[in-house]
Amino acid sequence: MYRQIFKPTELDNQIPFIIPKEWYGMNLEITVCPVSFPSNNVDKEKKRKREEILKKYSFSRNGYKFDREEANDYD
Repeated sequence: MYRQIFKPTELDNQIPFIIPKEWYGMNLEITVCPVSFPSNNVDKEKKRKREEILKKYSFSRNGYKFDREEANDYD
């Protein structure tokens, strides 16, 4: 299977396609259809919602200092 996405313009409106040698002599089906990608606004909205959900599970580490002596004190 071969898939390629490109955006044609008025000056460049032909499909750039090189047929692999192993496909020579085979019947090939070529399907062309527009593909839509999510806009950046949708991605930003999803990111905002995800950050809002994860916010309640996060904590502030301000003022925290790791004490190795305390961590290694097993008694």
